[in-house]
Amino acid sequence: MLLILTGTVFAQNRTDSVHVASYTINLSITDFVGKVIDGDATLRIVSKVDGLSVLRLDLKQLTVDSVTSGGGSLQFEHTGEKLTVAIPVMNAGDSSSVTVFYRGMPGHDDNFGGFYYSGGYAYNVGVALHDQPHNYGRCWFPCVEEFTDKSSYSFNIRTEQGKTAVCNGLLTATSDLGDGTTLWSWRLDEPIPTYLASVAVGDYLCYSDTIEGIEKLVPVSIYAPPAVYPNIEASFANLKSIFGMFEQNFGPYSWPRIGYVCTSMTGGAMEHATNIAYPNMFVNGALTYESVYAHELFHHWFGNLITCENPEEMWINEGFASFSEPLTAGHLYSTPDHDAYIQHVRNTHTNVIKNIAKDDGGLYALDAVPQEHTYGTHSYSKGALVIHTLKTYMGDSLFFSSIRQLLSDYSFKNVNSEEFFEALSEISGTDLSDFYNDWVHQPGFPDFEVADITGHGCGIFGVQVRQSGYGTAHTCRNVPIDITFVSQDRTMYTLERQMLLDSVTDIMVTLPFTPAFAILNRGDGLSDAVIDGERTIGVPGFYQFEDALCNLNVSGLADTAFFRVEHHYSAPVYESLPQGIHRISGTHYWTVRFAGGVPEGKVSFKLQRGNPSQPDYELFQSGHTFDNLKLLYRENEKEPWTPVAFTRTGTPYNATVTAHDINPGQYCFSMGDEDASVGDFRSGRVRIYPNPAGDMITVDPGMAEFDKALIYDSLGKCVKSVKSGKKPLEINISSLKSGNYVIVLAKGRGTVGRGVFVKEKI
Repeated sequence: MLLILTGTVFAQNRTDSVHVASYTINLSITDFVGKVIDGDATLRIVSKVDGLSVLRLDLKQLTVDSVTSGGGSLQFEHTGEKLTVAIPVMNAGDSSSVTVFYRGMPGHDDNFGGFYYSGGYAYNVGVALHDQPHNYGRCWFPCVEEFTDKSSYSFNIRTEQGKTAVCNGLLTATSDLGDGTTLWSWRLDEPIPTYLASVAVGDYLCYSDTIEGIEKLVPVSIYAPPAVYPNIEASFANLKSIFGMFEQNFGPYSWPRIGYVCTSMTGGAMEHATNIAYPNMFVNGALTYESVYAHELFHHWFGNLITCENPEEMWINEGFASFSEPLTAGHLYSTPDHDAYIQHVRNTHTNVIKNIAKDDGGLYALDAVPQEHTYGTHSYSKGALVIHTLKTYMGDSLFFSSIRQLLSDYSFKNVNSEEFFEALSEISGTDLSDFYNDWVHQPGFPDFEVADITGHGCGIFGVQVRQSGYGTAHTCRNVPIDITFVSQDRTMYTLERQMLLDSVTDIMVTLPFTPAFAILNRGDGLSDAVIDGERTIGVPGFYQFEDALCNLNVSGLADTAFFRVEHHYSAPVYESLPQGIHRISGTHYWTVRFAGGVPEGKVSFKLQRGNPSQPDYELFQSGHTFDNLKLLYRENEKEPWTPVAFTRTGTPYNATVTAHDINPGQYCFSMGDEDASVGDFRSGRVRIYPNPAGDMITVDPGMAEFDKALIYDSLGKCVKSVKSGKKPLEINISSLKSGNYVIVLAKGRGTVGRGVFVKEKI
């Protein structure tokens, strides 16, 4: 039956005008050859406005035979995925029931989601990764396909005898219809959006158990094919422990059962409320995929219990569910010597910083992710990292207690990002507006670097911290960060929760030693734009910092040394460039620091420019070639960048750039004159002996010509200057304190050599 309707109906915001209080879905799922379904769905609708006369529903691909209400036929129009029904006029608060009779072959998304027949099994997946809107109830029943409309459900599914129908909620009845078919009746009173509604039909066995929850005994039912059933107990061995941890941290379970139904899907799982669609292949008798069933179960707190208001804010659903994965790892596998939670966070962080721009086609604010990337790296992995950072801001106790209260206040409701942080601020008594603006409402990742350490005597030091960012729009405010100071003898001292106020913050600290250098965020509490690596090295050898794209080839080492490498995915700060250098990387740089023995050897950095998302792609976009590539170095931000001797190996798109010496400081790629040879840029490593030294050192610059030698302490302060061109040069260092020093040989305004030595304690 056709009905001509005005375009204004299609423009209405349906959830402002109508609410579906409940769905009763009556379907026959018996034709596994034709792969069709047939039946009806009754929608009990409630008007929110006066004069409602048109009901607009969503229904994909299926054929509507008729629409009725109160026994009478209603006019309708079904065009594409839009089913529009003329209904008797309703005023605000009125309710009515509309029944749609339909049939046909249900569809599915080209990528993931929809209704599937597979062998003797049929099931739905309620989210489409490609189609928009991503909600995918419409592929098997007529509905209002909006996140903000939540309804209760009743299901009556007719199957062939020998098959079982599994739906949301609790099984209320099973009836033999006497014609070789069985009717399975299920009911879920708790309201859910359409994408969480679920049905699965097949030859299932039910594994049953119970879990003693905080408030009630929770039934567990896992439906699986006979071949998979024997593996359930081993694969789900940690389900009770995980569930207990979730309740302890996030509050009592609000649903009538814990349910999983095994399907032939291979691309993931789906968090249908109380009836999680879970791949057969994941139930393999091992614990391989327990993070997946934990993730889907946790959606019963975030996603199913409270739901994001808009698909652009899917981090609320998927970010929290992904955050449950490091929590699960930490709960099950941490030991006194291994923090499995932090290790999981570190692994996620490394993958995100390296790949997020490529995965999602750019960097976006978490509350404004384009719908084509709703189910991408931003919503899942960056969302989890930002929640981890929120936990650091608030502290564990306040974070978990406040989240529990928020879940209670917003149970079975929708929330957007701004409301989320307003509510969390009120509950916690902590103003989280800066956090929201800095980590959720802007794209990218902040980057923090110690720019300077200045000694003031009596153990008092001034620390200047500079902030930049990877794709950020503004600097963060009021950031609590841990600062770890490292002495020359590798002793560490950490000051927790030092507040970074803006782009540059000066902090006065009292320390028990003179620091060789300082580390920010060593405990990985903040998910910043830095990938780092550390190791203690006692013997020469080749050492990889693979995640930081850096390697050390140590050929000589007088004593054990502690190394830290940081790969910053942000632009290095500078005022001017050396002569012959035209461009400097605007996307990343490295910091190499060490304490203890002074190493001899080389340090290598990985060049990556294969695609526009890789950090060195932009460096080659101004007509420069691989032959123009140069390596710059400086001890700290107070010094100018200086070209250093290096070699290149590999291809122009995937190369290794190796500095001839391991000097502590910052390194970055640049573009310079093509005809300038490595020798023209040489700032070579000078030979210093003895090293470690007592009162005297001898400096052998090799072939370099110089007219001045400058000695800098570990804070970057020049403590001695000697004017002489004599080779080799002898210098009295008896007035220097014990510690780590850098000697720089200069000629005119240029640097021609440098080296590191240790002044021993006398």
